[in-house]
Amino acid sequence: MRNPSSKSRSLKQSLESSHLRTQHRGPMSVHISYSNQCRIIKFPQRQRIAINGFCRVTKYRPCRVCRKPDWCGYTTDEQTSICMRVSNGSKGTARNGGNIFHHNRLFLVASLRTARKQAPPPIEIAPIEVRDAVYQELIRMSPAVKYYSQLIDGPCGLLSRGLGETEIENYGALPRTQKERAGLAHTLNKFLKGRFPEYAVRSTHAAIIGVPGFWQDELGNLQLWNRDYNMPLLVIPYRDDQGRIQACQLHLHRNDLRTGEKKYRWLACPFPFRGASSGSPIHFTFKRADLPPGKTIIITEGALKSDVLVSLRPKARVIATSGVSSSHAEIIEAARAYNALIAFDADYKTNPAVARQLARLIAAREQDIAAHQLPTSTRIVTWQRYKGIDDAVLANMPLETMTILQWISTLDGRPLQEVLRVWEQMGFTPNPVPSKTDRTLAE
Repeated sequence: MRNPSSKSRSLKQSLESSHLRTQHRGPMSVHISYSNQCRIIKFPQRQRIAINGFCRVTKYRPCRVCRKPDWCGYTTDEQTSICMRVSNGSKGTARNGGNIFHHNRLFLVASLRTARKQAPPPIEIAPIEVRDAVYQELIRMSPAVKYYSQLIDGPCGLLSRGLGETEIENYGALPRTQKERAGLAHTLNKFLKGRFPEYAVRSTHAAIIGVPGFWQDELGNLQLWNRDYNMPLLVIPYRDDQGRIQACQLHLHRNDLRTGEKKYRWLACPFPFRGASSGSPIHFTFKRADLPPGKTIIITEGALKSDVLVSLRPKARVIATSGVSSSHAEIIEAARAYNALIAFDADYKTNPAVARQLARLIAAREQDIAAHQLPTSTRIVTWQRYKGIDDAVLANMPLETMTILQWISTLDGRPLQEVLRVWEQMGFTPNPVPSKTDRTLAE
């Protein structure tokens, strides 16, 4: 008969050896092998959306390190956290720049019945052609202008942000009640089946379920997003480098924001295994085929912000992430052929976590330029008083482009310490380059 102590040692060694495989797995995708002989003692109360075995934190399940409800993530076995804010005590740095923390293991040997249970496979995201067609039809059927007083006019409407009357036609809206949205989902599902019949018949569930934001409840009823709201929700398209809508974000009205909720949310299935995840794609305000290599692009955060910037500065060509910590690899690849002006929000001056992520992007971009032996440059755009570049341009604030060394000379305190620390970790030292004023923003 096998010695129980040797079995325990074997299990412990297996967990510890797999627990350290945390590098080169892509952004927010720390790899930890999970044995089906174990289970977690304590599960969170709310369902989680897992992408590649990794979950984003929420207000219901905040980061175990910084206790915040955003930016960070954790593995589905709850034994590893990737904290984007706290670095002290971490076991290393993940590829996405987050800090790796391993927690105490809370496993028990499962019964054979538990071990046999397997999670259903994730729902595969629909092809880009299908997503683009459905989102375009969604915006046509339910445009933002349908709710003019709530989303377009007024101090918080799209017009006040700097968009023109023709540009607001690019945005959609979700009705405030779940019942109304369910009707919209049913109509769009019929549209998809008529437009893409070959794709529709391949699915074992409703055809539209592969489009992020759409899902089916326990009775099989089609749904779009979740819960009732006081106000309609603005739909913001994220377009790829060919102009196709690959995903959408929702902007919640301030009257609907609960404590700790973010006003921008990805339009994706709110429950695991009932719909597709949107991922975190980047947004293009131009078609890459129309912009020759060597031209200058601007990198900022938020599709709406980038659209406003182009509305105010029509010659600008902008690529946007959903946040300062998101999609760095995709941004670097997309901007590789171009000179880049980085114009993230100005809170890096006071927020060390933001400064760290911005520094990581700058270093990774410069190292990529060196690896490909490119003549392109990287500069940082700064301004005063306002957080976002869109608000600064709308207020006619002067914008200044700086070299990397000039930019770092403006920092102090903890933000400066975080920048220097992450650059040391990445083995990056900025090269002195002559200062040059870029005309893109002025025009």
